[in-house]
Amino acid sequence: MQTAISSSDRLSSRGPEPSRLLVVDDDSAIRTVSRLALEYSGFSVTEACDGYTALSWLKSHRFDAILLDARMPGIDGFETCRQMRERLGMDPVPIVIATGLDDDVSIQTAFDCGATDFAPKPLNWQIIIQRLRALIRAREASIHLNGRSLQISSMLKTSSEAVLTMDRNAVIQERKHTEKLPEAVKEMFRPGCAFFDVLPVECSGRVAKAWENAVNGDSIDEFILQFGANGSDMNIQGRFIAGVENEMLCLLQDQTEAFVTERKMYELAYVDQCTGIANEKRLISELTLRLKQERDNGPSTVLIRCATSDFQEFEPRLGRSGLNKLACTIVSRINSRVTKFAKDTSLVLSEPPLVARISESHYAIALSGDGVRGDNIEELAQSILSVLTNCVEIDGFSCPMDWKIGIATSTRTTSPDALLSATAYAIQSGLAVNGNDRIRFYNSGVQENIGRAMELERLLRKDIATGALEVYYQPKFALSDRSLIGMEALVRWNNLELGPVSPAHFIPLAEQAGLIIPLSHFVIETVLDQIVRWREEGSPAVPVSINISGHHLNSQTIVEELMAGIEQRFIPCHLVELEVTESIMIEGAGRALANLHELREKGVRISIDDFGTGYSSLSYLRELPIDCLKIDRSFVNSIANDPTAHAIAKAIITVGHEVGLHVIAEGVETPEQLTCLKDAQCDSVQGYLTGRPVDRDHFDIFFGGYVPRSTH
Repeated sequence: MQTAISSSDRLSSRGPEPSRLLVVDDDSAIRTVSRLALEYSGFSVTEACDGYTALSWLKSHRFDAILLDARMPGIDGFETCRQMRERLGMDPVPIVIATGLDDDVSIQTAFDCGATDFAPKPLNWQIIIQRLRALIRAREASIHLNGRSLQISSMLKTSSEAVLTMDRNAVIQERKHTEKLPEAVKEMFRPGCAFFDVLPVECSGRVAKAWENAVNGDSIDEFILQFGANGSDMNIQGRFIAGVENEMLCLLQDQTEAFVTERKMYELAYVDQCTGIANEKRLISELTLRLKQERDNGPSTVLIRCATSDFQEFEPRLGRSGLNKLACTIVSRINSRVTKFAKDTSLVLSEPPLVARISESHYAIALSGDGVRGDNIEELAQSILSVLTNCVEIDGFSCPMDWKIGIATSTRTTSPDALLSATAYAIQSGLAVNGNDRIRFYNSGVQENIGRAMELERLLRKDIATGALEVYYQPKFALSDRSLIGMEALVRWNNLELGPVSPAHFIPLAEQAGLIIPLSHFVIETVLDQIVRWREEGSPAVPVSINISGHHLNSQTIVEELMAGIEQRFIPCHLVELEVTESIMIEGAGRALANLHELREKGVRISIDDFGTGYSSLSYLRELPIDCLKIDRSFVNSIANDPTAHAIAKAIITVGHEVGLHVIAEGVETPEQLTCLKDAQCDSVQGYLTGRPVDRDHFDIFFGGYVPRSTH
């Protein structure tokens, strides 16, 4: 590459052409994902697999920016960057070093080698793409900045959409590249204005600390400015950098779109889609934090649970839309009483009250603060009960409901699950409040008076030992031709004394009682025997997936036991698939991950269940021992009417395919969802629309492929 580029040459060469990027990484999968993300955003991408190849490209080509991996065989990214700078001479082409190293020495080394910026792995492409564009614009601007020092030119290159030049009193002297900021924000930061005078009050503390650290040369801290205008929230990311001659630079970048997307993903996973309040997952997460604070001498927490058994009875009259209106009315009534309580009570709350919907007919209120028990809580419970028992009118129909309330305090429990369960115990047989049998407190005597839990465990233990449980099978169909490509084995318990027991009840009980491994053994043996029966009957051979718990995967004998069962029955390994959760795959606790690697090497298929709601990153997929991704039903539920859910599902499908994984969507219940998934090129589907779980004697109908529900 030539050592310098004149401004006229630069302007004439750009024209309408896309910005040219050089991506340097020894990992072909990362290069492929990088190319797709960057080309989709309008860049022209050239790939290099190592430092030598990258340096060779620079001899004959010009690039607007370079994205460089730090760790590579041969010459690493730091040395490559150093040699690039020597070859580029005075041409300030932005070089961004991508690295998983975030220590000060590595960061300093990157800059010492001539890097313009660094980006931590895994890369956030939405931010990287915006930053690359800003860096390229900064490079173009720096060519015109005659007389500016190299240090200031470097700072302008790393600007994120806008650069404010200020004096040491934080008075704005000059501004550049503010056209990408929202107009309302742009108008605030005018030359002559004091920067801190126009900030929202709630942001000023964090920003002042970042300013102090930058002025003192201690660190460069990022901060978020949140503005509201015409009902819209705007989120601006910024950082301060010391300039020369007592100047300070403030680099600002509009992150509103990224925040909206992140909030949408959060809402899909942690918000009840019908009522807009917290769901059970969010409640458990919040209780976990509050109980941890309590163990650190923080305030205690009270959980109030409101339950009715009448909710589903109204569906024949109201339909699903009517039930949704009913649920929203219930939430509105609870919120009104909780808000009034928080405003009027003398009780000091350490956290805002949290109202959550934990099932269709169960709602919970979490309150934390010193003294959150006794008369005040009884008063709130009485108030909520009185408003809930008032008849609700929905679309001309009266909906009277019978409610019960259970109350438990964190002082009597040790975990969120235990606290939530305590409210259920209280509803069943807790201590009545002032003679009101509809409001009950959990206390130490409740569990002694409840023999159900122990009886349930006894019956479950007995039925597992005698093989009295059943295994149902839910079909999986290819979207391309509707053929059967597999099935999921689901354990069912229909006890002679209790009748049908929900898996949501007995599976957690099995885990708590140490019965989960015997239960898994029963399911595995039953499934393997059924595969043999279908083979003998001449049915098509398709994989059967089995859900495996973390406890079982951590056992020392699971590989030996599973392979023995497969080999004794002469079953091809690929017909057996294990479904595991994201947390097991990412945390790799104990022996679990090693066992999965060994099983997959032997030919057993591995699938990640409920993908998209845990902590895994798409960048980890190529490293994990997996064959299949199951998109979580929370995204599938909204895919037909929520563009964000559709985009997220499509992104999971696309990247899954890029790393060679089969992608299946679970929880498909409507034709619209099926159409959206097919358009997004999802491989296969599973759900009530295509086939409910059935016992082995009724599964034959699915071997011929998917048939619309109306015909079977």
